[in-house]
Amino acid sequence: MITAAIQKDLNWCETLIQNNSSSFYRAFRKLPREQAQAVFAIYAFCRIADDAIDVDNNPELVRAMAGKLLAFEAGETPDEPMWRALRWAFDSFPLQIRPFQEMLIGQLQDVDFQQPKSFNHLLDYCYLVAGTVGLMLCPLLAKPVTSETEKLSVELGIAMQLTNILRDVGTDYRLNRIYLPEDLMIALGVSPEDLAGPQPTPELIRLWEHLAGEAESRYRLISANLELFDKTARLPVLLSLLYYSKIINRCRKARYRLLDRRIYVPKWEKLLLFVSANRQLLWASFWR
Repeated sequence: MITAAIQKDLNWCETLIQNNSSSFYRAFRKLPREQAQAVFAIYAFCRIADDAIDVDNNPELVRAMAGKLLAFEAGETPDEPMWRALRWAFDSFPLQIRPFQEMLIGQLQDVDFQQPKSFNHLLDYCYLVAGTVGLMLCPLLAKPVTSETEKLSVELGIAMQLTNILRDVGTDYRLNRIYLPEDLMIALGVSPEDLAGPQPTPELIRLWEHLAGEAESRYRLISANLELFDKTARLPVLLSLLYYSKIINRCRKARYRLLDRRIYVPKWEKLLLFVSANRQLLWASFWR
């Protein structure tokens, strides 16, 4: 049973996601209400940690969150809306603490940032900051949780993070962060200065497309295995991968002019994706 006090905390988390990630909110609000509210509590945890680094440049806040998470694991609940909502989520669903801990480790990697030496190093980073989020959400998307659904959830998070990196190449460069793997940049003849823009070089486009292919192969894998998720979870999972796939295609449509601007998917196109996702799931159920 959700008390009035807990509902207030859950509403706080829902408002946070509404104000900061309309795409994520549109996708996951279609879950059954209590599952959706647990997703919003998890989102609030991730958002606070992410903003502490990327907006406030306050790694001490993340370290403090790590300490509170240890206390949370021991049964203590910090007296804050997010933590109270998260306690409700842990009490209501079989969530695991490990991915929350790993996500904070990933956030702290951006404090003393180092460019990934290889694609495997980039994948390790993507797992910590985004694949872990897939693991957090998996118990809300699949019952029972299996190794297959965990793998797909992790791959979805990794693919979405790769997409974010591809979209934000120019923005990250201006923040003195290069997430593109160093060995691939060298192999394909891409210099750090190429990321200053405004026009991407042919070499950078080849590298960009190589990483885009890695993301898209994961989106295809998940799309082909949607039936492994609960029926009520298939729409938000499908919407997530369609939204992020569209970001990649939008970058291509802009002729890769993404070093001096941020590519986004307009609301009207998100609406079309929603209609398309519903139609795809309807046809899948019809032919099953």
